[in-house]
Order: sequence, then structure tokens, then C-alpha cells
Amino acid sequence: MSHRLQDKVVLVTGGGTGIGKATALRCAAEGARVAICGRTPKSLEATADEIRGEGGHALPIRCDVSVADEVSEMIGSVVDEYGRLDVLVNNAGVRASILTVEELTEEEWQSTFEIDAKGSWLCSKFAIPEMRRVGGGSIIMISSISAHIGQPQQGCYNAAKAAQELLMKCMAVDFAEDNIRVNSICPAWVRTEMNRDQLAEMQSNPGKKFPPGLSFRDVERLHPIGRVGEPDDIAWAVVYLASDESQWVTGSSLMIDGGYTCQ
Repeated sequence: MSHRLQDKVVLVTGGGTGIGKATALRCAAEGARVAICGRTPKSLEATADEIRGEGGHALPIRCDVSVADEVSEMIGSVVDEYGRLDVLVNNAGVRASILTVEELTEEEWQSTFEIDAKGSWLCSKFAIPEMRRVGGGSIIMISSISAHIGQPQQGCYNAAKAAQELLMKCMAVDFAEDNIRVNSICPAWVRTEMNRDQLAEMQSNPGKKFPPGLSFRDVERLHPIGRVGEPDDIAWAVVYLASDESQWVTGSSLMIDGGYTCQ
């Protein structure tokens, strides 16, 4: 049985939970050797143990992607362990409170950009030389449909994701000659640890409006396919962009959103 990522080395940031965990598990199942990083060692170890339990290779690394020295050390650890780096999945992310920009604090604005935008830049900055050394690679941003649309009370999060999206496009141009492809995946609502409690509460009161003025029925209607996403829906898209199947794809934003943005 052939595997789509056989012998590739994949680094997933925010790999202990949610989309990152699903991505790490799926890439390992497709034959990749997987490194996962995050700020919570317990969840990283649990994900790594799950991969190893299925016969895969996993390297958990505690790292704050907004700190340059930690990112540089993390990339070095991956290369020391596996000898190379082929794929970087910039998945680590946070979101500010659902507030207008007038109501946001400076700390919330700064922390959102530190992880979502700066973190993607730093991880890419230190990964690119290693990819160039082995003849190329794939960088995948886990962005959001929020980078492409206006939404109430989400100015900070949407702006940070938009910064990540345009960074992706500029990097795609800058490093195409190095055979380094750079793309993004833009999910709509996905049932992750970040919003699972919110979705569960909404689902238990499907007609009630929650900030920013949406009921669970509204959320379902926003996705023509009839449901919110699951982490594995995004992980399958990562496998495609990480694999050689997408070797002519760069600078693209892949909408994995249940039809949200086609309306």
C-alpha cells in the first residue's frame, strides 16, 4: 500500500489539539514522519503517543511560535531528529474576543497578531533554508474564510488572518524558484477545542442568538452543505497540499468551508 506522504517530514504547529492534531494524525497515517509543536506539553505528548501507537513517528516539541529563539531551536530539533524538513503547517492560532475594534484591548490585538501572523512568519523564516537545502518543500497556512469577508465584531481576528493570507501569496512568489510552494486553507466553522463549548451551547438552544448575533440554525444555514466542519475535513486538504499531487499549486487559498463563501 502506497502512502501519499511517504518519507516526508512534516512539522505541524499547534499540533496537540483540533485541526493540528487531526492533521498530524492524518499525515502520519500517510507515511510522514511528524513533528508537532505547541505551548501545552501534555496535549503534544498525547498526540505523539497516539501516532506512535499506530506505528508512526512523532516528535513533540514545546514552542511558542511568536518567540524567534524558540522557533529557531524547534526547526533545529526537527532536522536533528529526522535529517530534513519537507512540509510546514502553520496551524497555531488564537482569536480575540468577539468585540468591535473600539472595545478590544491593545493586549488582545497584539496577542492575536503575535501568534496568527508573526508566528507564521517566524516558522516560515526558519523552515525555508532547510527546505531549500533538500530541493524544495510545501508551506501550508491554516487561515480562515475570515481573511476574505467582513464579519461583525471580528475585526482583530479577520485582520490577522488577512495578514497571514497576503504573507502566503508574497512568499509563494519569493520562493517559487526554490521549489517551495506556499498555500493556505481557509476553513469556515470547524468543531475544535477552541469553539466546541460555544457550538455545544448553541446547538442545545438552536433558535437562541449568541454573540455576534447568530443562532445555531443561522450557523447551519451559512454552510450550504448542511453542517459545520470537523478537524479531519481540513486535515485531508493538508495532505493534498503537502503531497506531490499539488506540485503545480502555489499562492492559492483553498476554501474548505461547506460552501460558506460561495453565497
